[in-house]
Amino acid sequence: MRHFNNTINKSMSDTFNLKGESTDEINDVIVPVIVVEPKIDIIKNTVVVNATSGTVYTTPTDKDFFLTSASLSVAKDVTSTSTFTRLKIVVDGISLIILSIATMTLTVQNDSISNSFKPIKLDRNSTIQILNSTNVATLNTEATIQGYTVETVKNS
Repeated sequence: MRHFNNTINKSMSDTFNLKGESTDEINDVIVPVIVVEPKIDIIKNTVVVNATSGTVYTTPTDKDFFLTSASLSVAKDVTSTSTFTRLKIVVDGISLIILSIATMTLTVQNDSISNSFKPIKLDRNSTIQILNSTNVATLNTEATIQGYTVETVKNS
């Protein structure tokens, strides 16, 4: 590792014209980092009926969770009043609606929406929820999320 660092540091010294800095001083400050593309390791789905809510996923308490995609679908009958179906996440202590479907009164309706995101870091131990609102309905909704977890390692 020392040789690897010395090679990188020599290149950096040459590139940035660093004078008077010994490679030992640079080695104490610079740590090589390898960036690895994350692997989706969480795929969750839940179904909710009528004016209820449900938890799609609860983020871990000991790892960071990054949301990469989500979808929401709704199917309702003709007797349904105006309805809303939403997907809610929590980022930095703030609840955010990331997907929403509104339906029309007295209409049979089937709709869906999906989106892929630049990874969104959600709060630890927070819930991703599907929320329905309706007064009278046979309303079936479904939410699916995908993401990955990362263990944060602190340097000592």
